[in-house]
Amino acid sequence: MTNQQMEALVERIVQRLRPPVLVMVGPAAGYRQAIRSRLAGCGQRLQLALDENVQDAAQWQAIGETLPCNAWLEALSSESWRAVVVPFLDYPLAADLLNGTLQNPQARRLHDILLAGLPVLALRYHCDPASELNQLRGAQPDSAYAGHMQATLARLAECGIALCTMNELLEKLAS
Repeated sequence: MTNQQMEALVERIVQRLRPPVLVMVGPAAGYRQAIRSRLAGCGQRLQLALDENVQDAAQWQAIGETLPCNAWLEALSSESWRAVVVPFLDYPLAADLLNGTLQNPQARRLHDILLAGLPVLALRYHCDPASELNQLRGAQPDSAYAGHMQATLARLAECGIALCTMNELLEKLAS
């Protein structure tokens, strides 16, 4: 066995010993392939909770272990995760969390996760009116409603959800 092969083997063993990262994949559109490929290359063991409305589930299943729907829709297992990643946090989901409107299964599980004190990292592309994605969709980041949305997003940080870019998210997972 060469040194390179031994190093790769040791890295895989160390990765198996670390708790996995839970990725909660919702149906929001935009940047899906780019986000998926960046998460696939993050070097972390990923467990995926796929929303039932996700159209590209097969591609997501290729990057990690998929939790069965019944295992996370009603309640999450007692398994500990290193962190929880929400790559598609859209504004309706953010508002549901802040308002305590837990009709959405993803909002209910995030509520449980936040109560357990786990770190939650969410990409800001779908919920932030100033993001490039939302500007491409025609959002005006200086409108009165966009200001209301920004205030809502600031409250998310107070609740324990770190809104970040993909590079910031990967840096936090690596540390």
